[in-house]
Amino acid sequence: MTGTTPSIVRRPLRAYLLWLVLATLLPGVVGASLLFVHQYQKARAQFEKNTLQTVRALVHSVDNKLMQGQAIAQTLSTIDALAAEDFSQVHRQASEALALAGGGMNLVLRDRSGQQIVNTGAAYGSRLPLDRSPQLDRVFATGKASVSDVFIGPLRKRPTARIDVPVTVRGERRYVLSIGMRPEYFADILTPKSVPEGAVASLFDRKGVIFSRNINPAQSVGKPVNPLLRNAAAASNEGTIDSRSREGRPLVTSFSRSALTGWGVAIGIPRETLRTELLGQLAMLAAGVAVLFAIGLCLAWIIGGRMARSLQALTGPALALGKGGRRDALPPFAEMHVREAADIAAAIGDAAALLDERSRELAEKESALREAHQLARFGTWHWKLGADSIATSDSVPYIFGRPVPPFDQQRGSMLTEASWQEVQQLTGELARSGGSGKLQLQAVHAEGHHIWLDYRCESVHGPDGRVTALRGTMQDITERVRAEEALRQADQRKNEFLAMLGHELRNPLAPITSGAQLLGQGGLDPARTRQISAIIGRQARHMAGLVDDLLDVSRVTRGLVVLAKERIDINAVVLEAAEQVQSLVRDKRHRLDLQLLPQPCFVSGDRKRLVQVVGNLLHNAAKFTEDGGQIDLLVALDGDNVRLEVRDNGIGMLPAELERAFDMFVQGERTPDRTLGGLGIGLALVRSLVQLHGGSVGVASAGQGMGTSLTVRLPRCMEHRPDDSAPVDVAGRGNHLKVLVVDDNVDAARVLAMVVGAHGHEVLVEHGSPEALARAPGFAPDVCLLDIGLPEMDGYELARRLRRNPATAHATLVAVTGYGQDQDRRDSKAAGFDHHLVKPVDMESLERILAGVVAA
Repeated sequence: MTGTTPSIVRRPLRAYLLWLVLATLLPGVVGASLLFVHQYQKARAQFEKNTLQTVRALVHSVDNKLMQGQAIAQTLSTIDALAAEDFSQVHRQASEALALAGGGMNLVLRDRSGQQIVNTGAAYGSRLPLDRSPQLDRVFATGKASVSDVFIGPLRKRPTARIDVPVTVRGERRYVLSIGMRPEYFADILTPKSVPEGAVASLFDRKGVIFSRNINPAQSVGKPVNPLLRNAAAASNEGTIDSRSREGRPLVTSFSRSALTGWGVAIGIPRETLRTELLGQLAMLAAGVAVLFAIGLCLAWIIGGRMARSLQALTGPALALGKGGRRDALPPFAEMHVREAADIAAAIGDAAALLDERSRELAEKESALREAHQLARFGTWHWKLGADSIATSDSVPYIFGRPVPPFDQQRGSMLTEASWQEVQQLTGELARSGGSGKLQLQAVHAEGHHIWLDYRCESVHGPDGRVTALRGTMQDITERVRAEEALRQADQRKNEFLAMLGHELRNPLAPITSGAQLLGQGGLDPARTRQISAIIGRQARHMAGLVDDLLDVSRVTRGLVVLAKERIDINAVVLEAAEQVQSLVRDKRHRLDLQLLPQPCFVSGDRKRLVQVVGNLLHNAAKFTEDGGQIDLLVALDGDNVRLEVRDNGIGMLPAELERAFDMFVQGERTPDRTLGGLGIGLALVRSLVQLHGGSVGVASAGQGMGTSLTVRLPRCMEHRPDDSAPVDVAGRGNHLKVLVVDDNVDAARVLAMVVGAHGHEVLVEHGSPEALARAPGFAPDVCLLDIGLPEMDGYELARRLRRNPATAHATLVAVTGYGQDQDRRDSKAAGFDHHLVKPVDMESLERILAGVVAA
């Protein structure tokens, strides 16, 4: 080290430092005193503000609980059992629903006299009390839901509150359905998580009667609140007052009442607790100030004399080292008067060398970290309050594909409007109150596509405790969000499929049931019997096709529905669909007018799907048309398309309903005029199936009560192909076969034998494999119709043994089974079967098999 020796000037730096600290002591004491008073007032005001915010949040939670109870009541008021006045079923369904909704509730159904008809708090059939109240008359008069005050229940004699809603049966307000709520229904409101420790919290009704309390609830529920609180709550919706608890403790009470229900929540903080906490904070602040003054005096006295002479000599090299200068670039040290200063000078040189080495290592680690952040699409940021720019890691621009502008300029360009608002709200709150938070945001990449970010933020506090900056991390989680969305969509498609299946299976049941009832009546002529049998067979085949779709559920849930297209007459489709809704049309005394084309008109499509489309349109029209209404179905040619228009004079649709008519699970508002509900999938299925056929569907309505018109357009099929699928009349051949029928289902075996015998064949029926093996050689059948799922010995083994017996080895074996997968067909073929038919048996296919045996 080189340099000139500086002149030594003896000055009392220690004394200057001491007098400087003493000179600042007196103003500091005065300022600290003023600060203590201001801090106490500010802390008291903030404490009251925070408590009032907590009370507001609890009032909001109470409103939510009451509205939840009202929603449950309104939902239960529309169940079918109530419309049918099946009170036993009402009691059972309501008990199950309330059990799922959680504890603390019961259902009461009363008539106009106040007589309880159903009370889930007692077994059905129990004697129930007369429960008349002014609120009951008000609900009957206004038809609006109402929330009661706290009262003593007539059955359990316990404090209760309830929500009353009217029940309309056949256009008349006949009952009032009440959801009774006990104090435990609100048990999750006034919990230690939501109420400050040691505080007294109460939930009270419009009259100031306590319904829930976190301290001594057994002695408090049903009793009025403190008169001071009751008077204050009557005069204002919210505020903070000095009061006393029911136990006599002085409290600082904050209260708030709901503008919606009039119920309120009050939280009282013991005054001694508040005073102790606030004064404790001030005492800590005062002790801290005193310690700081003492430390200042000591440091001024001890360090001042030793450091004064050598501080200036160390300034230059230290500044150069702080700027990252290399060791050989440090300025020379001046002569040291203090050994410690010389040691510091040597340490500065060693630190410079170590800093060089650490800088190289840090640069390598920073490079690796940057690469890792980019691979993970993860970045960090730091925002100093008051500054426009935001400091970020190098990976943040990589995430967005562009540099990060100031926060105000990110609105609408880098962050969507909703995401920008969320960030502004969170950062503003953290800047004011401190803490941390996280968000999931949608941002816009430089290439224009949207990305999702996991955004985390925490406040940075300065020495005075105030928030000086915000810092946090962000990570691109687009792939995770897409994966979650894919899972949700997969689950939604599964639910939609199950809903669709249930909806489809119900349509053909009506004509099947009606036909079966007609066949059970005596005196039907043969032509009528054949017509009914044809209807039942057609609808049974329709249901069998739906079961086939169920077996291929993995394909359907992925949206890969495959249409079995054929050339079909649209008039036949309309007639078959009309059969499915005849029961509903007849029950509601509708006039159904079918205006078909005078000549056959063909389309290329899946017959059962198109029948489903037309049936859903007719079912929808019948469901939302009042009894005795008119439904018209018009089939017309529209250029290269066939137009099917279903018109009704029913309840019609509002403009908002027209826009969403074809969305899944969407229905109009449930009112007394719209008592029929459903899953809301019919029109959505219509649109999907019509689009799969290359067509379009539309809806029109002049307004509520003006009827609805639904129009479907399908491409016409101009190509003409002869229909070679007509059934073969085996009986007309005049040849008879010996047919062995083996099925453990007695009814199924008898019906199959009747069908085969009706064509002139000789039939032997057995219900077990051993019996069939014993009688088959003597009967010598030409055809064996064998069930697969037989007891003792399955159909596969029975077929193998029949093939090994010379008397039956050359018989035609037909598997008649409910198993129709590809593997099932391969198994039956390997066992020796010639044909594989799936239940319910397609009789035309069976006739062709028998005709083939006759011809051979």
